[in-house]
Amino acid sequence: MDLIRNYLSQRYPYEENKWKLIIPISLFIGLFMVIFQPFGLNDVGTQLKFLMLAGYGLVTFIILISNLVLIPALFPNTFREEKWTIGKELFFLLWILFTVGLGNLLYSTWVMDFLLTLNNMLIFQAYTLVVGIIPITALTLIKQNYLKHKNEERAKIISSSLAGLTQNEPTAEKVKFGSDTGKEQVSLLVSDLLFIKSDGNYITVGYLRNGKMTKTMLRNTMKYAADLMEPYPFILQCHRSWLVNLGRIKKVSGNSQGLRLLVEGFDEEIPVARNQSASFRKKITREPA
Repeated sequence: MDLIRNYLSQRYPYEENKWKLIIPISLFIGLFMVIFQPFGLNDVGTQLKFLMLAGYGLVTFIILISNLVLIPALFPNTFREEKWTIGKELFFLLWILFTVGLGNLLYSTWVMDFLLTLNNMLIFQAYTLVVGIIPITALTLIKQNYLKHKNEERAKIISSSLAGLTQNEPTAEKVKFGSDTGKEQVSLLVSDLLFIKSDGNYITVGYLRNGKMTKTMLRNTMKYAADLMEPYPFILQCHRSWLVNLGRIKKVSGNSQGLRLLVEGFDEEIPVARNQSASFRKKITREPA
């Protein structure tokens, strides 16, 4: 049990592009119903039969939008990628299958007087699970293992280039971060900057002060910090919420969600967004753009 629990608690990439799931699954359900006509639908005689069967795809489309767009918007903390695991992914996919089966049952009761009974609901759920559970589970586990090994290999390549990474900035140059109210500010050497983290209307500036890691929170935005750091190419925005000093990275690791960074004196892993992985790798390994 511990082995299963540990496996299900492993990190899993949360799919931010919902349309990659919504459109193919909706089309698949619609075509499946038109071609195979389960639940005795092949006995239905109506001129609009194929249009009615295609309606199952539309019902699926609406349910998927509710599950993949509306629910994450209402509960954003639950669906943050840093908290997403294999177990959560499988549970959420099972929930989606359940709601798709229930929605299609309700649609059937509306278009052809299908009885809304417990027996019929179990039949619909069984069909939905049979069609979806095996490929969904298999693809989830295959994707997790593939991305995990892929990112681990990328991390090894990048880590091997860290030792030769040098900073070209003038070490005596200072930068000043201020709050949007103008009441708070912090001044530091650019070379001492470790990271900048954004959290809502606040940024946390992590830097070295007398050789020790220090953090200062200021009321300001990531756009402000990114604009301020634009003249310094060794300060990279690796994630929508993080800026990192490439010269202060001490370790790069990888999991199924992507690359993770550790900087000097800071124990929290800094994520590299999937759409930033290529530019980050090229910066470290000095690959041509």
